[in-house]
Amino acid sequence: MGAAAATLLAGCTVIPVPASSGTASGAVAGTSISSTTTSTTPAGASQSGQPSSAVLFPSAAEPSSTDEPLTAASAAATLTEFLDFPDLTPLLVPRPDPEVLKPLLDEALTVQDGSVSAAVRDGLTGELLYDQGADTAVVPASAVKVLTAVAALEVLGPDHRYTTAAVGMPAGPEGTAVVLEAGGDVMLGTGANADEANGRAGLGTLALRTAEALQAQGTTGTVSVKLDDSGYEGPTVSPDWSSDIVSSGNASAVQPMATYGGRAVPSRDTDRLHDPALYAAEVFGDQLAAHAQTLGLDITLAAETSRVPVESAAAEPTSTESASAEQASPGSTSPAPASPGTELASVQSAPLSEQMAYMLQTSDNQVAEATGRNLALAAGAPGSFAGAAQTIEETLAELEVDTSGLALVDASGLSGENLVSAAQLTAALQVATTAPELEAAATGLPVAGEQGTLEQRMVGTDAAGNVQAKTGTLSSVASLTGTVQTEDGRTLLFSFVANKQPGVLTNARFAVDRGAVVLAGCGCR
Repeated sequence: MGAAAATLLAGCTVIPVPASSGTASGAVAGTSISSTTTSTTPAGASQSGQPSSAVLFPSAAEPSSTDEPLTAASAAATLTEFLDFPDLTPLLVPRPDPEVLKPLLDEALTVQDGSVSAAVRDGLTGELLYDQGADTAVVPASAVKVLTAVAALEVLGPDHRYTTAAVGMPAGPEGTAVVLEAGGDVMLGTGANADEANGRAGLGTLALRTAEALQAQGTTGTVSVKLDDSGYEGPTVSPDWSSDIVSSGNASAVQPMATYGGRAVPSRDTDRLHDPALYAAEVFGDQLAAHAQTLGLDITLAAETSRVPVESAAAEPTSTESASAEQASPGSTSPAPASPGTELASVQSAPLSEQMAYMLQTSDNQVAEATGRNLALAAGAPGSFAGAAQTIEETLAELEVDTSGLALVDASGLSGENLVSAAQLTAALQVATTAPELEAAATGLPVAGEQGTLEQRMVGTDAAGNVQAKTGTLSSVASLTGTVQTEDGRTLLFSFVANKQPGVLTNARFAVDRGAVVLAGCGCR
């Protein structure tokens, strides 16, 4: 249905007609349509005696058993069944009246210090229903991950999988080198392939397949494990991060390979590894030795795992670089590693849509930064902090998000130098909720009172089980950006960003949560 029809029906009120009214001439059986009775104000409230753009009534054959209005869902079902229309429920659910909504949110979002920028957008029409400095660029903290997810899903595609490969090549007269090719997956597992997104591609499975390939080739002698993680460039730690980001474990060196988001075990804790890629290669080497022994291979694993020399890696692109150069369409997998080696085995990550849901649910900074570089490489930009930021901004602009004033320096939101407006965050969500290939950026968000970083927040309120939102926290920032259904079932998109907050962020968190609770319990007409 076109935009004009959406606007026409967006505030429709559905009311019954007495049985004696009969069925209007020419109406479809089961419904009658009146041209005069009630209309709606912009707020969706009924006003008698005025023409109505579209009012549904039950037929005389099936009179209403109550004087209460029909539900929007019932009216939509009637139209769908008898007129063979698509589901019109969203059009018949009234949106909140901005004039009624404003004082409620003004009060809810009040903070003792600093400021709160806020935007509430109608999920159906994109109309801005609430604006409190919505166009002002502010520090959004981890809300940046919403932008990263939208851009990654657009550039790479929701079905894209990262490939991690083991490549065999000669190493001296009697030796063999097995080079572990980093393919951009920082959610590798240390054991067998797993069902969960975090650890889906297992280094244990890769090692077993590699050992079987070596056995099939009749490999004997010394086998050394080497690492090629040369796909990224620039600093591995952002100069725009505060000095304690790495020491606190909020992130580690950004590399194109890691286990469990830079950790030794699956966890959401901040116990990250100093050199995640090398650790992954060492785990692979240990697993390869164990499987070789089990299979009875006549080989000896070299004690040390080392990186491929930089000059050699530069001459032979990794699978991450090859993917960016040769990827013909979003969703394709990484090609086989470059010659002169021969691919022995490989494993693939969970689809990108699942990785993005994990990143949003857990607010994983390591996954966000690797994703930013991966999408930059796929778009032909450098695999660096600057390349990631530039590609995210350009992708949002291509998706018709107004990027005026937007300035990113990373893909995770860890830097206080990122600047994004609440209006831009809700606009990005609007794109995600209306494009099936991008929907994981919205459906993957934490759920209030139930899942992810919102599991312990808004418990027992109207928002619990309803609000899905990305949390954001820095030393002076608290933000909440997501989706909610009103009391009537209308989908709203919101972003509340508190900046310049002193000390403990409890007051600011309560404020942004209050705003979400207001929206969840609001008819506001």
